Amino acid sequence: MFPETIITAQRNTHLSTHHQSPFPPAPSNILPLSHIFIMSSASEVSWEVSFLQVQTSTADAATDTLYANGHMQVPVIVTIKAIDPESASTYELKDSDLKNIKLIDYDDENPATEISGSWSYSATENEFEHALPTSRKEPQPDLSLADGDPQRKRYWVTTTKIGNKRIGASIQQPDGTVVHTASAAFDSKVTLRGINPETYTKDDLNLERNDTANGDFYSPNYHWYWDQDNYFLTSTKYEFRKVELYSYDGGSSDPYLKYSTGFFSVHAPCNIFYYWPMGSQETRTVGRGRMTTEITINQRLNAMCCTRMMFTGANPWEESHYWEGKFTIYDKFGNFGTFFMGYDEDRNQMQILTKKYEG
Repeated sequence: MFPETIITAQRNTHLSTHHQSPFPPAPSNILPLSHIFIMSSASEVSWEVSFLQVQTSTADAATDTLYANGHMQVPVIVTIKAIDPESASTYELKDSDLKNIKLIDYDDENPATEISGSWSYSATENEFEHALPTSRKEPQPDLSLADGDPQRKRYWVTTTKIGNKRIGASIQQPDGTVVHTASAAFDSKVTLRGINPETYTKDDLNLERNDTANGDFYSPNYHWYWDQDNYFLTSTKYEFRKVELYSYDGGSSDPYLKYSTGFFSVHAPCNIFYYWPMGSQETRTVGRGRMTTEITINQRLNAMCCTRMMFTGANPWEESHYWEGKFTIYDKFGNFGTFFMGYDEDRNQMQILTKKYEG
């Protein structure tokens, strides 16, 4: 609480225009708050690059090779040290600073031009292998920071272009200066080589049918029998890693038909064909309406699983339809092929086609 004399003065300021302020004047050696903030901020972000280098994770740390399929990634590691320009002591860059590091085209006529187009990079690692069978990788460097050690930023590079690319790095300092490795001060580069990707045809596929399970069940009006055949699609080149599915029943009208590509029920028995996302072994409920059963899928690693379900007994549906059943399957290096689900003349066995099934 203010002293009573000050409060009285405030209440009676209209009696005199020469009253004194109740607060003492600020000392002349204290800067305004806004000036203090500006000086503090400048001090916090003031740093300069003292070391900048790029390297690969191969034995020579200078070269690497990847399939030019737009999916395979190889790591490029940027090593950097920064100092406080006033004290020359080591400055630890924040994550927000390291995120500003860019990979550049070492040979571009405009220095520090970021790579783009057929060569691209990301801070996010994908699910594919990062080393060809002929490449010997060194242990990945520990990106944690010990006192005085350089800091590192790892990027993942992909390409769709066949040929060599020399890549460097750049970063902009707080004073606006762009420091890069295509200069005499920090001359450093890696050479990446994009090679022809593998192209998958039917000859590179192996489709194996497995008599998986069978059983029966009762609905209110029928006694049904069912038979499950799982098909496993594998590669004769490199193991498959993932599949993208297009044009199938999304299950909006019946959730038990989700991922089905063909429904043939004009004549008994009824055959329903499914293809599944690759993943761990799991169970799915399949069928239609109340005439359903639970099955097991994805029993094999590195294989795409498909299922033919046969229902016999009564046939209340008496209809047939099919979807495009298109899918793109990727091997462990990101090479891929695009195919379609197909069916034999009796629509009892599954086939793999290179064009849409025409019935």
